[in-house]
Amino acid sequence: MSDSRLESERKFHDNRFIQDDDKLRSSVKKYYSINKIAKNKYYQLIKKYSKDKKLLEYGCGVGDNINTFNQFGAHVTGIDISEEGIKKTTELIDSSNIEADCFVMNVEKTEFNDNHFDVVVGTGIIHHLDLSKIYSETSRILNKNGHAVFFEPLGHNPIINLYRKLTPKLRTDDEHPLMNKDLKLLNKYFKNVNIQYFSLFTLFAVPFRKFIIFKPLFKALHLLDSLFLKLPFIKNWAWIVVIDVSNPIK
Repeated sequence: MSDSRLESERKFHDNRFIQDDDKLRSSVKKYYSINKIAKNKYYQLIKKYSKDKKLLEYGCGVGDNINTFNQFGAHVTGIDISEEGIKKTTELIDSSNIEADCFVMNVEKTEFNDNHFDVVVGTGIIHHLDLSKIYSETSRILNKNGHAVFFEPLGHNPIINLYRKLTPKLRTDDEHPLMNKDLKLLNKYFKNVNIQYFSLFTLFAVPFRKFIIFKPLFKALHLLDSLFLKLPFIKNWAWIVVIDVSNPIK
């Protein structure tokens, strides 16, 4: 990251963690209720790759995922640009007797050796970053059989983009939800690239999340998602992608 971008991201996330991030983002939590299938897929992939493996989490924040990855059998390391986030993660590790390490570190230029990790993961992190740098760095620190798994927002849907413009305080100035060209760029750094698309029609279930109709409606809309999000152009309007890449190109 450039010094100015680095400092901007650091200040934003320090402020998130000093305050109560759950309270700050409570107004948007209703939308995340429809992402459970994407999140489940994300965690399933990580669990599949993690047993007895060295796992690095980019943007670990306050350590929300540390215990989960530990339970998957991974040897966990977390890094974040925020000192406040790492402070809380350290407290969590110490109080819970979790076997994990965490460090304040710039994810675009880490301090780890080449081929050091088996798995690299991140939740909503790489769309904050210089993608060429983060893809290159991920390829460098992964071993030849390693996997990287990311849960990220897409940037093609005009309705979602309008909402983003109306809620600028919820995100940093440097955020850039991923576009097709950003996903294609992965092929420069990894031999195997698999992208799964989620959350298009299921967005229409959000207003009904507190009603009994929500579950059957969500199920029906998810069926539409599973059919239509395989189609070119339509899949670009999805909200979320789960990225699974492997065999880094050195």
